Amino acid sequence: MRASYDAVVIGSGFGGAVAACRLAQAGFSVGLLERGRRYGRGEFPRDFDKLDGWLWGNDHGLVDLKPFHQMQIVQAAGYGGGSLIYANVHLRPPPEVFAGGWPAGYSRATLDPYYDLAAYMLDITPVPENELPAKTRTLRQVAASLGRADQFCLPNLAVSFGAPGVERTNKFGAQQTGCNHCGGCIIGCNDHAKNTLDLNYLKLAEAYLADVTTQCEVWSIAPNDGGGYRVHFRSWGPGGVQEGYTDAQRVFVCAGAVSSTELLLRCRDQWGTLPKISAQLGEKYSGNGDLLAFAFDAKLPFDSCQGPTITTGLVYDKESWFILQDGGFPDGFSNLVRLLDRTGHRGAQTYGPGTAVFLAMGRDQANGSIAISPLTGELSVHWDVSSNLPLYDAQEQLASDVARALGGTVGYDPLWRLLHVPVTVHNLGGCAMGDDAAHGVTDGTGQVYNYPGLYVLDGGVLPAATGVNPSHTITAVAERAIEQIIRGWTGDARWQAPEKAAALPIVDPVSQLKIPKGGVMPTTTPPISLSLTENMKGFLMKSYADASDFAGAEKAAQDAGATAEYTIEINFTNLDQFLNAETHPGVTNGTIRVTGFTGPDGAPTRNGVFNLFVPTGNASERRMLYLLPFTGADGKPYVLDGFKDVKDHGWFDVWGATSTLYTVIREGSTRDGNVVATGIVKIHLPDFMKQMTTFRVHGTDDAGQKASAMARFGKMFLGTLWSVFVAQNPNLAL
Repeated sequence: MRASYDAVVIGSGFGGAVAACRLAQAGFSVGLLERGRRYGRGEFPRDFDKLDGWLWGNDHGLVDLKPFHQMQIVQAAGYGGGSLIYANVHLRPPPEVFAGGWPAGYSRATLDPYYDLAAYMLDITPVPENELPAKTRTLRQVAASLGRADQFCLPNLAVSFGAPGVERTNKFGAQQTGCNHCGGCIIGCNDHAKNTLDLNYLKLAEAYLADVTTQCEVWSIAPNDGGGYRVHFRSWGPGGVQEGYTDAQRVFVCAGAVSSTELLLRCRDQWGTLPKISAQLGEKYSGNGDLLAFAFDAKLPFDSCQGPTITTGLVYDKESWFILQDGGFPDGFSNLVRLLDRTGHRGAQTYGPGTAVFLAMGRDQANGSIAISPLTGELSVHWDVSSNLPLYDAQEQLASDVARALGGTVGYDPLWRLLHVPVTVHNLGGCAMGDDAAHGVTDGTGQVYNYPGLYVLDGGVLPAATGVNPSHTITAVAERAIEQIIRGWTGDARWQAPEKAAALPIVDPVSQLKIPKGGVMPTTTPPISLSLTENMKGFLMKSYADASDFAGAEKAAQDAGATAEYTIEINFTNLDQFLNAETHPGVTNGTIRVTGFTGPDGAPTRNGVFNLFVPTGNASERRMLYLLPFTGADGKPYVLDGFKDVKDHGWFDVWGATSTLYTVIREGSTRDGNVVATGIVKIHLPDFMKQMTTFRVHGTDDAGQKASAMARFGKMFLGTLWSVFVAQNPNLAL
């Protein structure tokens, strides 16, 4: 690492690789800093019984998991960024994606030449017909059986097909072999059959003398008095952790949407080195509508351990727009997948055959945010599941249709199924482009408003979900932006990437699909959901000595005037799934007011969890469970954790059992946090009468279906009360 460069690039993913390559080709001195390590052929971890080498939190491994309570995030860490563990897919969003929220000058038409350039650099192609895995052929058959053949495609992949194990030199001088269809794309390709960035863009960057430093993480950027910026970093190796810095006239932040946003947030709000960054920093965050689903015990031929990870796409375009793709995993992941199977039909056999994996991506609202608590300094991601439920519900329903057509049983990842917390591998936004600082963090070239020479070029600048795998769009946007930047820097208005002349127009599979006027046919069983609003009031005592003495804490709080109240909407997003699930889960959103924890106006609670009539192991007892997260006035995360003890307490008090919530406040966002307040809140009769008027059925305008939905809910509710209070009571049972 030298003392100074013309340009410093932070991160080596799709944006950083493009920036480093083109800047070096234009003759500038380039320093590239990557926090992860460089992986040669055969060096990716393969011991599935240990964490060594896998997780960033465990000795700086390959995969960085960020478990936020409203969104679970998966990132890569290594030279090549997300290309090391992504599923190789390169698709272009339909033109309407660019119609709203993007800066002037952006459209599919203006980006198409740069998509073509990215396609040339990454050698994208569908799986050849003579190499189609069984899962690909089966899903093509399923799409036809569902009447969706016109919306089915084989996406372009950045994979080197051909004879496995046979060495060849690619056009950039890197050694590669043909794909052996092992299903291991998502854990790093040890055969270098994936066209990862270290084998093309980064290979060229180093050929043009870009100076690469790995295992080096940037923690601060500050303007220099004489112009340019000073980049502070920490590096590690055999000698331990060392700190250093380097200077550059221009700095390109390309660490990925979440990490780039975090770095700039800390520079603005924590270190104070970049105080003039737009207030839009952290906004327009998107998980790209990611949803993970499974089909277990498929009867048609299907093996998720054979072929590249993703080989097919099925587009759904009716109210919501998304694409459902097949997934895959290596044999070593079978034990993990087995844990997700709730059918109970399988033993210790491999979970590749008969198990289908689906990844859906869609146009979510991009209405999330990334923030750093001013009190704790912790990063948080806020995601509004409720407003994105129409998309998620449609994805669930199509996945269910496909699973049924395979002869299997649909399943979902536990975080979504139990808590309605999405898992995303496609983080976007946070540093969104806009036409001015009031509408974005950067301009259309990625330059940060108020900071000339400071750029963001990664998924963080995308102001909206792409709805398809975003790597192709990130690459194309970076190509377009860096071309404009270099032209301005050199004064050469005709400068272009040397490879641009060789890049021919590429046929995009999604662009060739036929979408009927008015949208595709609906799913077989559209989701019907039900919601109601609940208000409860009571008393919670802070720092009460005995957390299990709810009545004592309630009395102490009442004497002290320490009140508690919440108003929440409970949404059962798919009524049939809710009724059939053992724990009867719902999603909650609303407001909490607790003396000593929130201000007088209360605090919002989002993406809480409600469970109705959870079995306890005793046939004569159920519990209603509440877990309502909120941020206190002190900036720290808390949860209201409560239960209603639904059983006969000896006086047939159905009302008391269903209206009394034994409550604690816990630190953090889980039921494992320390208890910091205790008491009881209750539904009062006037509020209950009002609650009965708030029931709403969603997902249908048909009066009969609405009546049926209410009847099914009522039957389950009253039937459970009958079972608990009458059928199990020897003095009352008939």
